Amino acid sequence: MPAMSAEPIAIRRTPCDAWRPRAVWRSLKIGVGMLLVAAGGIGGYWGILQYEGNVHTVVSGQLYRAAQPDRADLVSDRQAYGIKSVLNLRGAHHGEPWYDNEVAAAGELGMAHYDYPLSAKRVVTEQQIAELLALVRAAPKPLLIHCKSGADRTGLLSALYRYAESGATAEEADGELTLIYGHFPYLTNRTAAMDESFWAYVRDHNVKR
Repeated sequence: MPAMSAEPIAIRRTPCDAWRPRAVWRSLKIGVGMLLVAAGGIGGYWGILQYEGNVHTVVSGQLYRAAQPDRADLVSDRQAYGIKSVLNLRGAHHGEPWYDNEVAAAGELGMAHYDYPLSAKRVVTEQQIAELLALVRAAPKPLLIHCKSGADRTGLLSALYRYAESGATAEEADGELTLIYGHFPYLTNRTAAMDESFWAYVRDHNVKR
């Protein structure tokens, strides 16, 4: 019986074996890089939206949407769109500069001012939606609606108004709740409550077109 060699057996790696770990690592680096670029792009776009006030037309001559306005914004919006009333979806916050300044500016400019508190992270009830739509119908037009960023609560009311009042389909109205306006209901972001609220309303109020 031949003697067994005590020397370790060398395992030969093929060029393919040597290349595979590097390829996996390279793919991971590319993937992470693409995610960082995308995140940077979204962050940059979000910054531009906020810097410019996130002002958009919902229904021309009737409803406009924006992020939190200051006095200069309200002056500009009145000149550009003829705004006659403002609906603040953050609720009344007496004593806080942003709120007191907004109310004062609206009064100086002859705009009616309304407050209605909503949370971007809680599903909006049927009663709340009915109250909001009634308020929007009654407010002098053109009406400017806003929350803090102009993306979530404002997006919901814009979608509801387009669907319930202006003849848009649910799919068309849902366009008000998109990344175009800064609405990002993904990952751990709980603002998906706005999407849930809109589609619950569509389900329970099948408006025929």
